[in-house]
Amino acid sequence: MFSINIGGNDKFEPWSKDFWLKILVMAIAICIVCWVWGADRYSEMNTRPYIAGPLYAVVLAVVISILNGFIKPVLSFFSLPVIISTLGLFMLVINAIIVMIAAWLMGDKFDINGFGNAFLFSIIVAVLSFFLDIPRRVKKISDHLSAKHDPYRENNPEREEATFTEYEDVSDNDNND
Repeated sequence: MFSINIGGNDKFEPWSKDFWLKILVMAIAICIVCWVWGADRYSEMNTRPYIAGPLYAVVLAVVISILNGFIKPVLSFFSLPVIISTLGLFMLVINAIIVMIAAWLMGDKFDINGFGNAFLFSIIVAVLSFFLDIPRRVKKISDHLSAKHDPYRENNPEREEATFTEYEDVSDNDNND
């Protein structure tokens, strides 16, 4: 089917539950950042991030995820010497470029107003998304660990072996006399 490996164990699979949970977490983080740090769209000195609403935050999260799956590997490949020489810190610049591309694609529904804001926005959203995603990660780890140690759990591959044993004949025999 359709999946793209975007580094580590993360794969871009748009039909998976984890993908949509990550999108929701990122959308919540975007809403929080734009609500706390953002500006009113029609203010005179609009130099802060703006999102038109929660629905557009979900759309922005999907756009950023797709750009991370397709554009970020290309940008990372071409800037590999710079990434290596800066010990990976240049990836923050690539994240800011991804946010600026997403702002351009979203039109007037999302406005970031400059590279500096995009840089800070991408860092804050990433950190906030990490903290908002902790309960899902803990549950995933807990489910994985409990599946390994509980032989009667349905998704345990050793379940059949743990629940069914070979038949032993334990009837009384007269041969013991």
